[in-house]
Amino acid sequence: MREFDYSTVREYKLYNFVKTVFKPLIKLVFKVEYKGLENIPPKGTRYIVAINHTFALDPVLVAAPKQVPTLHFMGKAELFKNPLSAWFLTHMQSFPVRRGKGDTSAIEYGEKIIEEGHVMAICPEGRRVKDKGGKPQKAKAGVAIIAKATNANILPVAICCNGPIKPGKKVTVSYGKIITPEDMNFGKEDFGRTDISNAAGMVMDRIKELWEAEVK
Repeated sequence: MREFDYSTVREYKLYNFVKTVFKPLIKLVFKVEYKGLENIPPKGTRYIVAINHTFALDPVLVAAPKQVPTLHFMGKAELFKNPLSAWFLTHMQSFPVRRGKGDTSAIEYGEKIIEEGHVMAICPEGRRVKDKGGKPQKAKAGVAIIAKATNANILPVAICCNGPIKPGKKVTVSYGKIITPEDMNFGKEDFGRTDISNAAGMVMDRIKELWEAEVK
């Protein structure tokens, strides 16, 4: 894998081109319904988008509406091994993280994204959930670590479908109420590892609530 340049946060023209071209195709292939778009924070708000992950195109579904700003997605490093794939993902505003290896470069880059006024997106589960009926699972700490370091809000988003997402099936993308640093108790004087875990758990609980409201 060619080394990703974590030194500078860039925005590429390909992202908006693909978003414009593929949005009608998404609606054609999937019966997508969007809910809670009014919960997307106004420009200038410091926040992270947290999404459950059951489908390879989850990031595309979440980013499609015009109300959603450019999202810088954290993705697994394995996807960046192929040079062509790495080029495309990079120009689609994705950056790699080496899962389970304490990848400080990716965490610091995520913090840089927020600090420079961009919006980052992450799947807190850390992997794609291919079973369990697609129900959101336990979150890893990364989302809370970056939010705490940048004092960022978190926008929970649930991708909801009865069973595996396939062409022709109804998919609901539900944007929840913003979770504030105060909600996650970031101002606590002795904020520690347990608090990080609790904050990540809160994010995933909100995503589960959104998912359960749609999947009966």
